[in-house]
Amino acid sequence: MALRWTDHDVQGLLVREARDSEAGEERGKILLVPGSLHGSWAFERWMPGLARSGWTPLAMSFVNHTGSRDVSAEEYLALTPAHYADAVMTVLESLAGHGAVLLGHSMGGLVAQIVAQHYRLKALVLVSSVGPGQLGPIRATPFPTDRPVTVSRAQARDQWFHNISDRALDSVIARLSPESPSVINAYSDGSTHIDTGAIRCPVLVVGPDEDRSPVHDARRIAGLYGATPLLIPDVGHDMMLEDGGQTAASAITSWLCNLT
Repeated sequence: MALRWTDHDVQGLLVREARDSEAGEERGKILLVPGSLHGSWAFERWMPGLARSGWTPLAMSFVNHTGSRDVSAEEYLALTPAHYADAVMTVLESLAGHGAVLLGHSMGGLVAQIVAQHYRLKALVLVSSVGPGQLGPIRATPFPTDRPVTVSRAQARDQWFHNISDRALDSVIARLSPESPSVINAYSDGSTHIDTGAIRCPVLVVGPDEDRSPVHDARRIAGLYGATPLLIPDVGHDMMLEDGGQTAASAITSWLCNLT
């Protein structure tokens, strides 16, 4: 097979890489940052297409998520999006470097925006993303901070998916990791503001037409960056895990390739 998978350990963080030996000259590296409760596995369906197009996708997991190191309950419960941003920058410095593309999904989109304020990127791609705090809170009631946040199967189907089989949903549920409540509270209460003017790279904002999760509308996020939103029909919040999400993957890949 032309596609080769490699797992890296970056200070205890799992980073999964895909390369296609038949793709020719590398266009660049793209670091994929997952949303809350998700890990590197969330991008497995998008990575082969990126690799075939000459990109080297790198998908990471945060601490206490699939494949990465565990930290104590006390430390985990107190984490913030800024801690996750530090982890992203650690991975960038180790495996991608300046001039990489950063793609963040949901919570990972806000984390990617935090990073992009300080790190020289080729491009920033926001998928079903949480927007900057200046767009306002997205959840009225904070989660208790004495235990990680989990979701039920019914909640996941209702909020994250538009069209997914029972079997595929079961596979997703089995791979979810309980999330730090302080991370979710900090990105939900409108307190995590972004200096959008400090982000100088091209920005692509991708939103699903059928998003029922509590994130900011893609059109409002795009407006902050002077970008035209890319709205994908017939997919939900976790578009990477739906068959219809391949439309988004192809559009993102085409946009990236037009930058080179």
